[in-house]
Amino acid sequence: MEKLFKSIINDAINSNASDIHFVPLNDDKVFVQVRINGDNIPYDLDLDFNLYSRLLIYMKFIAHLDVSERNKAQSGQYLFEHDIHYYLRISTIPISLGIESSSIRITPQHFNHSQVKSEHQSYNVLQNRMYQSEGLFLFTGPTGSGKTTLMYELMYALKREKNKHIITIEDPVEQTLNGIVQVSVNEKANITYQQSFKAILRCDPDVIMIGEIRDDITAKQVIQASLSGHLVLSTMHASDTIGAIHRLVELGVTVEQIKQGISCITNQRLVKKCDEARTLDMSYIFKDDIIKYMENDYET
Repeated sequence: MEKLFKSIINDAINSNASDIHFVPLNDDKVFVQVRINGDNIPYDLDLDFNLYSRLLIYMKFIAHLDVSERNKAQSGQYLFEHDIHYYLRISTIPISLGIESSSIRITPQHFNHSQVKSEHQSYNVLQNRMYQSEGLFLFTGPTGSGKTTLMYELMYALKREKNKHIITIEDPVEQTLNGIVQVSVNEKANITYQQSFKAILRCDPDVIMIGEIRDDITAKQVIQASLSGHLVLSTMHASDTIGAIHRLVELGVTVEQIKQGISCITNQRLVKKCDEARTLDMSYIFKDDIIKYMENDYET
């Protein structure tokens, strides 16, 4: 299984794929596809249930998952060596066919700080505003739109140019950045967002990064940190900047906390051009616009 696994991963990396999906079908076959530049491309592999089950056991083993557990979703990580090292986030989920579907997210271990073009006008605006601000900078957009990449680029600049003490809590750490303290969530070891958040506040950070706001507890903790004088960065799934405000309200954040605690909300997506290349489309609103929107009964 190791040889088959390495062959699949090497092919995906050589094709610049970001994800691999294993989708069981009704005819005892498993369909495999890779995501390249946002598109799902079929991967030429004859995989039946029996071979896939053995491959899945191997993937669970290397990602430190429970190989005997088939009835609940699991997620783990594995460090893969190619020309450079890559983090592989291996996720499984049980489906109605009595077998598990799985996916692999492929991410370079070390952050390449040239991924975001510094000449992009929106990036320069955000960077300059962040240098002068505290409070929450919230990055929104669909999966795969580059939210985390943008956050990493801005953190890299804060460390390189301002020597800020930066601590992150991520589930998991997607890429490593030299000089930045990165904490990876580990539920089995009771290293949760909530436990880690309390700990890092005692470590005198200038900047706190929370990988993603997923629930009401995390949302309220992020806002409280932003109100205490810290610069806080985080992401959230939202269709646009205004949608992010409504999502925070749904999670129990008060209108006054939003007005006082949020410095900026961005929304971005990668738009495909006719030549198949994708370009970054970004919008953002700053504190004054957020306050105006909230005081205008949520009307733009």
